[in-house]
Amino acid sequence: MPAITNKQQLLTQAQTALKKRFPLPEAEEAEPRPLLEELIYAICREGSTTADADAGYARLRKAFIDWNEVRVSTVQEVGDVLRPLSGSGSRAKRIIGLLQEVFEDKYSFDLSELDKKGLKDTARKLRFYKEGVNDYAVAWVIQRTLGGHAIPLDEPTLRVLRRLGVIEDFDPDNLETVRGSIEHVIPKTRGPEFTDLMSVHAKELCVEQDPHCSACPLNRDCPVGIENASKKTETKPKKSR
Repeated sequence: MPAITNKQQLLTQAQTALKKRFPLPEAEEAEPRPLLEELIYAICREGSTTADADAGYARLRKAFIDWNEVRVSTVQEVGDVLRPLSGSGSRAKRIIGLLQEVFEDKYSFDLSELDKKGLKDTARKLRFYKEGVNDYAVAWVIQRTLGGHAIPLDEPTLRVLRRLGVIEDFDPDNLETVRGSIEHVIPKTRGPEFTDLMSVHAKELCVEQDPHCSACPLNRDCPVGIENASKKTETKPKKSR
């Protein structure tokens, strides 16, 4: 793994390059979502982009009267609403499971009292809802709602970071440690933009199969991009005289 200074420089350069390649829309100032709603949005957002998650979440809110109707609906019914988000069925199962756990715990769908806790205590309490809450969801809520510093890491983001050589293979159960190492080099003020850019890049260029390295603005610093460019040069047929 690169030294901290090298990792910080690499990620700073990557964020700058991706910002030029994928200009993000100006963030509109809006009231933060209630904590439960942000958790549900995080389930839509994990493994997707902001645009896709916004559309899926909007469909969910429009299709059902309230969260209790979502809770008592089938996985297929909720999943059908979430499409074309990838893994819509598993997302639906997590959302229904989260709502059921919160309802059984609070007899309501209000988690506002957790906002009054410290960040660490809130994160610990959120992890109590195991059906829908994972490390990504907790980090997302800390970053977007609770005003703390966290970098949510989903599989597309981890894929980009692996290919850049920023992280190596790790135990999925130890994701919090990996996240901490990224948070150490990405300032809090750049965290949301970093999260959004990684997601767009993973969808548009750094795809799982056959990444589009030739079009990638990071290919000169990315070990995978350098390797793929080398292979392409080696297999290029020689011109006959």
